Amino acid sequence: MSRIGKKFAELKDKGGKALIAYIMAGDPSLEDTERLIIELEKAGADLIELGIPFSDPLADGPTIQKAAARALEQDVSLRVVIDLVKRIRKVSQVPIIFMSYYNPVFKYGEEKFATDAVKAGVDGIIVPDLPPEEAGSLTAFARGKGLDTIFLLAPTSDEDRIKTVCSSSTGFIYYVSLTGVTGTREGLSKDIKGMVRRIKTHTKNPVAVGKRDLVVD
Repeated sequence: MSRIGKKFAELKDKGGKALIAYIMAGDPSLEDTERLIIELEKAGADLIELGIPFSDPLADGPTIQKAAARALEQDVSLRVVIDLVKRIRKVSQVPIIFMSYYNPVFKYGEEKFATDAVKAGVDGIIVPDLPPEEAGSLTAFARGKGLDTIFLLAPTSDEDRIKTVCSSSTGFIYYVSLTGVTGTREGLSKDIKGMVRRIKTHTKNPVAVGKRDLVVD
C-alpha cells in the first residue's frame, strides 16, 4: 500500500478526514519549500500537494500564477523538485503529490518521470490539463512504478464522466468544489455533500474536495 493509501486508511480507522495542504515548489525559495513541508506536517497536514511551476497555469488564478512565476525566475524545474523530494524523504514520510501541468512531464519523459519520481519518494501525480482519455501512457508508466494517478471531477461532471474518472484514478479522487480557476472566494458550494455521495457510488477510493479556491490573494 502506498503512503497515500496508508494515510487514508489510518484516518478512516480514527474516524478522521484528511487535510491536504498545497504549496508552490520554489516559492519563495527551495529552502523555504523544504522547511514549509516539514512545518505543515507538524501543524497537522496529512498530505502535501506540491505545485510544479509552469509558465501557463491555465487552471490557476493570480495567486498561484504569481507563485509559479517567482519560482520560475529561480530556475525551479520538475527535475529540481524531484531532487527536493529526495531530500525531504531523509526527514519525513508525509505523502507528497505533485500538481503539474502536462508539458513539464512530457518534456521530462513520462516513463523517466514515473521512475525518477517514485525513486525520490513522490507518491502521486495530478495533471489538471490531462484528461484520463489522453493519459493512457502516463497512467501505465505510473502504475507500473507505483505512482498514484489522481484525476479531477467538477460540479459539472455527469455520471459518465464520474465513472471514467473513478476508474482511472488511484490514491483518491480530486473533486474541484467550484467552477473556474483558483482564486479568492467567499464560500464553498452548498452541493458538495451531494456530489461527494454521487462520486462515492462509483469508487471505493477516498474523495478529496479541492479548496484551493479559498486562498486569499
